[in-house]
Amino acid sequence: MNEQRPPVDGYCEQCGFNYDTGDLQGTVTLLIRQAADCAMALTKAAAGPDVNVVRLRPEPEVWSAIEYACHVRDVLEVQRLRIAQCLAEDRPVYAPMDRTGRVKQLKYEDQDPTEVAAALMRFAREFGAAARVLQPQQLGKLGLYNYPVRAPRTLGWIIRHTAHEIQHHRHDITEILAKVEPPIVPKPRPVEEEEAAEEAAD
Repeated sequence: MNEQRPPVDGYCEQCGFNYDTGDLQGTVTLLIRQAADCAMALTKAAAGPDVNVVRLRPEPEVWSAIEYACHVRDVLEVQRLRIAQCLAEDRPVYAPMDRTGRVKQLKYEDQDPTEVAAALMRFAREFGAAARVLQPQQLGKLGLYNYPVRAPRTLGWIIRHTAHEIQHHRHDITEILAKVEPPIVPKPRPVEEEEAAEEAAD
């Protein structure tokens, strides 16, 4: 993962997400659409000439496309569970998801791109279903969140933060694939075809 951490409030200059705009339904719709973009980019790259392009890191300290996609999948699952925890407990304290430890523990780089994309979309839909039905009083409920510092956060913030995670990493995935995917080079035409084309041009 890139060492530069995105903001958790206000406007993100890297991906354009704004914590201060948009209603709940619009934010959830955006999240699901951009999760689909992540899944599509991953499967499209994996279906290309080299399936392993999704496992390439553009730099040693920057995650590959599959590593980011696995992270997005896990964020969606963890955040959905946090919604349930917040609704069930008076003063929820969320356990850290250990985002960096999961990369090695779950062997992100070895996972199947098609399976990752399918799970990513399933968790996006499940998160969306849990978030859409939240009432204003529920959105204002506080829980102790660990990232980037230990601080009380509302459930409404968790929804927006999750949407930012997806939008930001959608940007990461497309940017990384643009760097590591091999360019599409047309196959050279046989000599006979080239000669015929030249004669036609004359």
